[in-house]
Amino acid sequence: MSQEDQEFCPSKKIKKEGESELKVSNYFSIRISDGFIRTVGNVVTPLILAHASLQIIRELKGVQLEGVLKEILNQFWVGVRQFRPGSIIIDAESSKQSSALNMDAIIQKMTTEMKTIMPTGNFVIEKVNDKDHHSPEPKVQAMDLALYTLHMLKKELGRMKLSAIAEVMDFHNAEEMISQIIRETQSSTKVCLLSQNGKGKSFILNLLLLMTADTEEEYQEYIKNNEGILPLTQERLKLLHKKGHTEIIPEIFAEELENAEEEKDSDQKKEKIIKMMQNSCYTSSISLDRMAEMMKAEEKSFSALKKYCESDGGNLRDFRSYLLPEKGTKKTHISTTKSVVRLHYGRIYQMKVEYMSKEDLQNQLYELVEIAREFSQRKERGLKESKREERQRLSLEKRFKILTTHFQEGNIDQEVLMQIESPDCILLKEEVKTFAETTAYFIGLGKNATEDRLFIREKLREMITLTNVSEDNKKLQEMKIAAVKDIVVFAPCKLLCGGKELIEMPGTDESDPLAQYEIGNILDKANGTLLLSDSSFNIGEADVKDILRESKFLRNFIKSPDEYMLLFMAYQEKNKDMQFTKDVKIMDQEFIKEEEEKNEGEIEGLERLLEKQLPEDAKKSINTSVILPVFHSSLLMQEGDPTEIMGQFESNLQHTGVYKVMEELDQFGFMNLKPQIDDAKVALIQLKEKAMHYEVICNKKASQAEETIRIWKIKEIKDLKIDYFLKEHDNILQHTKSSLHEKRKQFINGKVAKLLKEWGRNASEKWKMSKSKVTNRAVFNPYFNGRHPNYKVKLYNIAYGKPDELEMKDFLNETRDVMITYKEKALHLLEEVLDFKENGWTEMKEFVMQAINHELDEAIVWYMGKKKMPFDEKKLIQLFERSLVDCLKEKLLKYAYSEKITIGNAKEMVTKEISGVVENAAVYFEWNIEKKLHDQRWKSFLGKVNPNSKTPRLLQITMSVLKPMPENLSKEKEATVNVIKSLDNLIKMADVALKGTNKTGDK
Repeated sequence: MSQEDQEFCPSKKIKKEGESELKVSNYFSIRISDGFIRTVGNVVTPLILAHASLQIIRELKGVQLEGVLKEILNQFWVGVRQFRPGSIIIDAESSKQSSALNMDAIIQKMTTEMKTIMPTGNFVIEKVNDKDHHSPEPKVQAMDLALYTLHMLKKELGRMKLSAIAEVMDFHNAEEMISQIIRETQSSTKVCLLSQNGKGKSFILNLLLLMTADTEEEYQEYIKNNEGILPLTQERLKLLHKKGHTEIIPEIFAEELENAEEEKDSDQKKEKIIKMMQNSCYTSSISLDRMAEMMKAEEKSFSALKKYCESDGGNLRDFRSYLLPEKGTKKTHISTTKSVVRLHYGRIYQMKVEYMSKEDLQNQLYELVEIAREFSQRKERGLKESKREERQRLSLEKRFKILTTHFQEGNIDQEVLMQIESPDCILLKEEVKTFAETTAYFIGLGKNATEDRLFIREKLREMITLTNVSEDNKKLQEMKIAAVKDIVVFAPCKLLCGGKELIEMPGTDESDPLAQYEIGNILDKANGTLLLSDSSFNIGEADVKDILRESKFLRNFIKSPDEYMLLFMAYQEKNKDMQFTKDVKIMDQEFIKEEEEKNEGEIEGLERLLEKQLPEDAKKSINTSVILPVFHSSLLMQEGDPTEIMGQFESNLQHTGVYKVMEELDQFGFMNLKPQIDDAKVALIQLKEKAMHYEVICNKKASQAEETIRIWKIKEIKDLKIDYFLKEHDNILQHTKSSLHEKRKQFINGKVAKLLKEWGRNASEKWKMSKSKVTNRAVFNPYFNGRHPNYKVKLYNIAYGKPDELEMKDFLNETRDVMITYKEKALHLLEEVLDFKENGWTEMKEFVMQAINHELDEAIVWYMGKKKMPFDEKKLIQLFERSLVDCLKEKLLKYAYSEKITIGNAKEMVTKEISGVVENAAVYFEWNIEKKLHDQRWKSFLGKVNPNSKTPRLLQITMSVLKPMPENLSKEKEATVNVIKSLDNLIKMADVALKGTNKTGDK
């Protein structure tokens, strides 16, 4: 018999004389687990927030939590035999007979104590008889845990600033570093949805958002914690921003204010705040009658979804979109086909809508003029326009009439149209000029989640489909829709936790050049793609495949599959054969059995598209899923105890593909966040080492420190040494700055200039071969940066090679060497200044210099490291790409497109200028490195080594290290020991986050 089996054998009482034999079974188990809760629409949500999860609390407070539970059980004469891993299952043994055991009282006492440990938790405590008892539990997303951990680290470091050794430890900088890491996590995972129109992108996203929506209680926490904050006033926003309380400000405003930090002019910042407040609209703008009407329709909508799995396929006629509008039949030329919607997590529902500038609108609309000229010439030769060209023309004509004052009385006169000489000759309507290049903000009030969601849904629908827009406002709203640049929605849905950005893109078919360009741009910047089809990518639409094949995303995925995600999703619930009732066993369906074969088929299809074999690591990173989100949502809405419902339908829920999509998104995002958690952990370890070093000083060197400070406090010596240090240190800084500038010059005039010269020569040759194919000046439209999706000739590709051809390692190494030279000189200067030649000083100096050495290493990291705007190869390539685009646009495309010249003259201009323009990109690159990278990193670096104070930072650190005096020594030692313990706990928190989360349920 195994040891485990022996442990679970019933105990026996030894028979005494005069007693009958009594067999007593006093072993039992108690399970404490996270409970499922219902959210919007009475849906059982499968996810739980990290701060409310028992599993996470156990990871962080294991010994403490187990101690509390043991103590409670001991009060009832119950001993703990073991705590099982995973969910808390306590195997216990009572010294009383089972009939005398008051289990209800035990559970009640445990519940009371657990509520003090987890005020926001929703846990279930129950007696279980089966030692292998299994029950499903809500899932904590690894991304959510990572972000929660970072916020906890920041909070604890903020508390530690009150420590008696805070000056020595410099907790403020550590806290700021964690804050910066948190900011960097926003949109670290960009995942786009790619498909043709009408495949169900909005529909699927709506259901995923519904299933993972925050509960009403969770939603209202923001207002409870920040009472009276909304609606936000100018004065309050200014005050919160000034005090640095950005975490209180709604996400759409906080993001804008952070972007405004680079603006040096305080008047510009004030103006930005004023404009934000003027362009803000809240839930209260919806009339009470309209809100009541929408709330009633919402109940009917959820009822229809709930009934779906009760009958075969159900009737979804009454089901309304949860948040994102779905394309209808009205005004389809300006509906979701043309719109990009970016989804982020927000504590309350919010949305911002950015409009294009006047110049961008004029450049886009001027293409209609060029199309008319080209069509006129082709007509003379008896040529007809293709369907794609017709689609482009019709789309532009509609936008042209909506946005401009031209041709308002009738059809567009092609002869008059061709007389427009340049983009700036296009006359935009006055109404368009008022909102061009502005941003509109829509914010919920935080009091009622459903009302706020319906308000945002209503406004989003107006921006995309013109639904429910009054006749009086219809024309203005049409203008706004035709000028939309970007829509960002913040929703309190756990699917979006952890800095994920989900991007709903326009459909690939029937999209105008603007939409096609946006799709390409988004794919180039995304690190994840969910490709949606009716049944299979393998037999999918050609235009989807073409866009994917040409994208930078696919090249990046093949090159580094561990850094990118590709998931093929098939949505088939529109087919009657794929509509199921709750009694059907999904795991027995044919499509489940064919999953592995389907995955192999999708990979083979992708290889045929690329005409080459994929690397093995890329193949392993490709996933496929048939997804049944309607069926899944309907199951979650069935009546009964939430945990029992999840247990009853567990098998079906595991095979709908929904959990697989959620898990893929979460694990992929978590891998993107792990480096930031690692950075935070390293910083905590360094802080701990610093504290331990300081503890040694407190124990051994107090008398020597006192003598050193006594000498330092002699005014004549102090003033003389500080003046000398300031002067010499400033000289070192100036020399360092000059050296950095020199290295940049050498890099630009050397490797950059050489590469661009070669590209310039190649560009001239490639343009000569391509010039005859250009028959329309739209090829040069600066809005598309030389990559117009409607034309085969891409001037950007002609002008430049691949940005990663530029070798940057030597430049980075030389830059780091300059910073290390600064460190060496600064240390030498400090040794010179602190050379007192007193008894014991040589031994003491070792401790001082160790602290300073660490401080200078941190300073160099702030210039070169992984914090905001890192000085690394990836960032340099981004700046190089930006420089290439800006140079081509400013120096060539604008002139070739905007000047009042013929297509022939424009082509000759390109012939003459292209080589020089390519070489001129070096000037842009140099400026970008200096202004967008060096200046910001240098400012951070100076903040570490030379802050605005009378005493330089390096001398401050020296005095802090020497500070403990005999009368304060016990206080310093006690504070240091407490800090070390606290940092140990924080390091443990980081370790928990780095482990991630596993699927729930005990086995």
